[in-house]
Order: sequence, then structure tokens, then C-alpha cells
Amino acid sequence: MSKRFSDEDIKEIKSKLQKTCEESWRVRGYKQTNIPLLTKAVGISSGAFYLVYKRKEDLFVDVLDNVQDNLLVTWSSYIEKDENKIEGFKKGLQWLFHEYQTYPNLYDMNSPEYDLFLAKLPKNKVEKLMQKSYDIFEKAISQSKLVLLLPEEEVIDIIHSILFLSLVDRDTLRGTENTFNFLLDHTLYDLFKEED
Repeated sequence: MSKRFSDEDIKEIKSKLQKTCEESWRVRGYKQTNIPLLTKAVGISSGAFYLVYKRKEDLFVDVLDNVQDNLLVTWSSYIEKDENKIEGFKKGLQWLFHEYQTYPNLYDMNSPEYDLFLAKLPKNKVEKLMQKSYDIFEKAISQSKLVLLLPEEEVIDIIHSILFLSLVDRDTLRGTENTFNFLLDHTLYDLFKEED
């Protein structure tokens, strides 16, 4: 006879699965983060997994949603802490650079593993994930209360392009972080100004 789970049990299992999945995805990547690994780490059966999630990808979508929310919270905290909002914005981008560079498995949406993951999702979920990624930049700009000197879409494209350096293979481009910081130093004050 199978164990019955309360709503509270299911909520707790879901939370543990999300935390364990995020940790594994960061280190192992999408393909190696599988249901047996997750259920063993959380201490549940595969049957219990399927009570909470219909598919592995549903769990990954929830994890990515949480990761994106946390990125915005952390980036915003850098902006809020600094009296000079452009410098706070820059510090948040530097944190983001390190986060992307340290955990490319989790953040590199142009990798073959991400392609595999996204290919298993309905088109509307992929679009929603991509839009939320864009929205993070939009919200960070809005929360910074900085005045844009170019159209917002252009600013976001420029920031995305600069951040792309975090995903370049370190062996391919020496001095990636120096290049990143140089570009920030010589770009941000052309993209933004402080509110009057």
C-alpha cells in the first residue's frame, strides 16, 4: 500500500526537489540531473516524484523560474545598497557575470543541453521563460530609477551582449573578466544617467 501524502508533505517534497534540482543543475547540468538522482537525494520514491511533477521538465521550469526571481532580488539589492545607482547597477552586473561564469550549466541558454531541455517544453513555456529572462533586465532598470539614454530594448541588448562574455570559454578568451569590466566602465555611463 502506498503512503498518503498531505498537502503539506507535497509542498515540502516539492520545495526539496526544487532545491536539490537547482544544486545538481548548477554542477552536473540538465542531462545528468535525473529523477533517480533527485529522488535519492530527497529520500523519496519515484512514485512520490510523480505525485508532485508529471515530468522532469516541469520541475526544471519551476527551478528556472525561482532562479530568475532570485537573480532579480540579488541584482536589485546591489542597486539599493549603492548611493550611485549606476555603480550599484554595475556591481549587480558584476555579480551576475560571476554567477553565469561559475554555473554555466544553469545559465547558458545557448548550450546544447539547454536546447535539449527547451525542445521538450511546449512553445508557450519556452516563450514565457525567454520573456522572463528579458523582464529581469527591464525590472532591474526600472528599480534602479536610472534614466535611459537609449531606447530600453537597445540598452538591454547591449547589456546582454556584454554579459555574454561570462559564457565564453575561459581558455578561448584570456582576460574575459577584465574585458567585461572594461566594457561596463566604458558603456554604462553612455546608457544611463542618474535621475535629476
